[in-house]
Amino acid sequence: MDLRSRWQALHEGALLVVETAEDAYPLGAFDAFLNPWVRERLASLKGMLDSCDTRRDLAEDTRAAARVAADYSRLREDLFSDLHHSGPEPGWRIAGAGAPQLAIRAQSAVLLLQPAFVLRRLSPGMDLSGAQNWEFTVLSQPFDPAKERDSFVVMVFDPSGGGSAPVQVSKELEDQRGWYQQLEYGFRALGLRPQMRAVYDPDAHLRG
Repeated sequence: MDLRSRWQALHEGALLVVETAEDAYPLGAFDAFLNPWVRERLASLKGMLDSCDTRRDLAEDTRAAARVAADYSRLREDLFSDLHHSGPEPGWRIAGAGAPQLAIRAQSAVLLLQPAFVLRRLSPGMDLSGAQNWEFTVLSQPFDPAKERDSFVVMVFDPSGGGSAPVQVSKELEDQRGWYQQLEYGFRALGLRPQMRAVYDPDAHLRG
C-alpha cells in the first residue's frame, strides 16, 4: 500500500472513531454544532499530505488527525457525563487545541432540566474591521434538536495593548443576566479576557 492509500486509511479510521463516539454518546441538540465541526477539522487535515516536505512533517500531520478524533471522542463522553450524571457542577468544555473556536457547557439534567450553552467562532469572512464575530447559543432543551433555540451574534474587538477585549452584545442578551454571565465564562474558558460592559455597569439593564 502506497503512502497516499495509507493516508486515506488513516482518515477513514479517524472518521470511524468519530462515528462510534457519536453512536455511543448521543448529545441531542449539540450534534448540530459538534458533528460539522469535527468533520471540517478532519477535512482540513486530509489535504495536508501534499504539503509534507519531511518525515517529521508527516509524523506531525498524522498525529494531528489521530488527536482530533481521539479528543472528539473524549469530549463527547465528557459532555454526555455532564448531562446524565450528578456530581461537581460541570464547567465549559473546549473543542480542539491551539486556538480553539468552539466551547460548550452542558449542565446536569439529573434533577432539573437546565439550559446548555454553545459559543463558537463564526467564519472569518463575516468579521468586520477590528472585530471578530462569534455566536452564542442557548439550548433550553439540549436533548431535543428540534426545539427552538436562542442565538446571538457577539462582536469581540481587538484588545488594546494586550489587555482585555471589549465585547459587544445586543441589549436582549445583556438583559438576560444569567446567560450574559455564561457568555463571559465561555470566553474565559477559551483563553480570552473579555471586557463585558454590563459586568462593570450592573444596573444597565434597568435603565431601558
